[in-house]
Amino acid sequence: MEMEMETSNIQIDLGNLMAFDPNHRFQSIPSNRDELVKECLNKGTELVQEIVNALFTLPTTEDIDGLIVKLPQPTTKLPREKPLPKPKLPTKWELFAQRKGIRNRKKDKVVFDKQTDTWKRRYGYDRVDDVKDIPIIEAKMTDEPGEDPFSKKDKEKKKRVGKQEKNRLQNLKQAAKVGALPSHVQLAATGCPLPGLRRNCRKR
Repeated sequence: MEMEMETSNIQIDLGNLMAFDPNHRFQSIPSNRDELVKECLNKGTELVQEIVNALFTLPTTEDIDGLIVKLPQPTTKLPREKPLPKPKLPTKWELFAQRKGIRNRKKDKVVFDKQTDTWKRRYGYDRVDDVKDIPIIEAKMTDEPGEDPFSKKDKEKKKRVGKQEKNRLQNLKQAAKVGALPSHVQLAATGCPLPGLRRNCRKR
């Protein structure tokens, strides 16, 4: 079957569900906008009807939802609205994992918490092995006398979060240098979240 069909001078591209009449001319120049809209609606209705008629000539298969037709390959190359996205640069961890041959293994989002005998999230709020659910923390030989182990864990957690955020911003800045990020992310990566605030941002 031809990919592009002609029906009374109307060219139909079923792959894009598009129809075009290259020989269409106004019988008379519309004198106002209402006449122009009416003429366009009439011609649009005619083209849509031609597309529907062409669809019924295609072989069909039956499904629980009804009849299905497989569209042919498009014959008209349509331009992209936006350019192709640039490849995303690998993060420091991804580069390290490639060198060491480390593969990410998918972990379950919930795990059993022995402290509360319930299933909890692996990460985030109310996660497993949360410090607030641990009544007693065993002392280690390396612990300093009089040091609060709960406060120590809180400080370590804040330190880890700060380090992760620093690495995240560093990866964004590295990707922004080569233009691998959208413009609004580039501003955030350089410390300027909004265009209006750029004049207040110092160059780093």
